[in-house]
Amino acid sequence: MRATTWLTELELRYPFGISRGSVDRLPTLLLRLDAAEGPAGVGEAAPVRYLGVSAADHRPVIERLVAALAEDAADDPRAAIAGVRELAEGVPAALAAVDVALWDRAARRRGLPLHAHLGLPPPAGLTTYTIALDTLEAMAARGREAAALPLLKIKLGRDPDFDRAAIDAVAAAAPRARLRVDANGGWSFDQARALLPHLADRGVEMVEQPLARGALAALEALRRGSPLPIFADEDVQSLASLPALRGRVDGINIKLMKCGGISEALAMIDFARGEGWQILLGCMIESRVGLAAAAQLSGSVDALDLDAHMLTVGDPVPPGSLERLDPAPPALAGPGIGVDPDGLAHALAGAAAPG
Repeated sequence: MRATTWLTELELRYPFGISRGSVDRLPTLLLRLDAAEGPAGVGEAAPVRYLGVSAADHRPVIERLVAALAEDAADDPRAAIAGVRELAEGVPAALAAVDVALWDRAARRRGLPLHAHLGLPPPAGLTTYTIALDTLEAMAARGREAAALPLLKIKLGRDPDFDRAAIDAVAAAAPRARLRVDANGGWSFDQARALLPHLADRGVEMVEQPLARGALAALEALRRGSPLPIFADEDVQSLASLPALRGRVDGINIKLMKCGGISEALAMIDFARGEGWQILLGCMIESRVGLAAAAQLSGSVDALDLDAHMLTVGDPVPPGSLERLDPAPPALAGPGIGVDPDGLAHALAGAAAPG
């Protein structure tokens, strides 16, 4: 098999702030995977920033994974990915790029959308739109812009006084929207316990990752007295991370870039259903490739947070960033994940660094 990759940057429409910091652009690595016969497939490695691996450093990992694949790997992507998983060396987004490209090839070969190839329901649901952590004035302005959307996710985790004021400001700016909160691990146990009732009073539906990654005993204690459902994100990495969350969460956030792609996400969905957990399907800041792949699973989960196409400007992957806010899942029509491999190569020619 042959891998062609392009390193490109995604510019944010507004500064994207979370409890760990703020950015205005982020790199991502796009992949085209060719074999001697049959259609090409596409994938993406959008770095999980807190894992500390640069986008450029995903390229040699992808090349190592692809070199280890057999030409018939798309016949059984699950088995193929299981055989090379250890070569990813803790770089799950690189594994995700290869996994998605294999599934894309497999579905394209049958002329089917990926969800149909997998026997899954078609894309469905409504996605949240993220109000990033910023000044109170900026967060209120973003709330007003998005006030017609049904679901807003507000990033908090700066400090309790600010967070109370921020949720009040967004709730006032978008009074008809349903609200969800993501603290990205920014609260202590005492801060979270004090804030949760206030969030519930403002109509917030759920809280994502209130405590730092790894604080599982504290998370369990927090959930026992919480007036709101608690979802884990940073504590959810792969299937192997899930047993430790038993009795500690009401739901999990699955992201292809964290877990290593479609194959692992499907196994995690099955595990979560067995635990009675709610499933949120999320994304990093990624292009239309990663979003289109995730959207193929959207009919199999309970909630969506696939909004990167509304948070970026100038996404080079057709159909590009979305200029107007729309809660529909970002699925694309056509076989596989819906991104044409030749169109991707054409769109990126001269606009990114190939490898």
